[in-house]
Amino acid sequence: MKRWVGLLSAAAVLVGVSGCGTAPHASSQTASTSNPASSMHAVVDRLPTSLQAKLIGFEAREKRVKKLPIDVSGTNVLYISPIEQYAIQQFQQIWPRLKAYPVVVWTGVTKAQAQAIWRKEGYENDPLPSAHTEYVLQAIPTPDSYHRDGKAWMEVPGILPTNQLDKWETFFR
Repeated sequence: MKRWVGLLSAAAVLVGVSGCGTAPHASSQTASTSNPASSMHAVVDRLPTSLQAKLIGFEAREKRVKKLPIDVSGTNVLYISPIEQYAIQQFQQIWPRLKAYPVVVWTGVTKAQAQAIWRKEGYENDPLPSAHTEYVLQAIPTPDSYHRDGKAWMEVPGILPTNQLDKWETFFR
């Protein structure tokens, strides 16, 4: 019975991540984000190849919005769920190349829950350290990145195709 529960949980997470990057504002998480601690045993550390092939490029995703989904102070903001290891890994690749880290908002969890999930995923501590990190219980579509542009925000939801990772460097300028 435990095996079926684990398989069903993994399937639910895969269904939830299947939209990540396939549409300009696709949500990568659904019901699993409402209680990430229950999803800890179903770590998804990479998107299936068929989904990677469908990722939409940077230019097609970037859009201008008036406000952040959860208000925080900063010029650059990344909203991400700790159960999105595939997205964490993408941002870890560009993290060392950034001059200043964005505000990182871990969604749907407390700090203690996030730390437990990171340990389950193999991280000793915060995989995306920032000078300003927040933890919010609200579940919002993630990963989702923002850059302040005057009085509005430029938004780029999801993750990028591997050949466009350098776009994050200029986005988080």
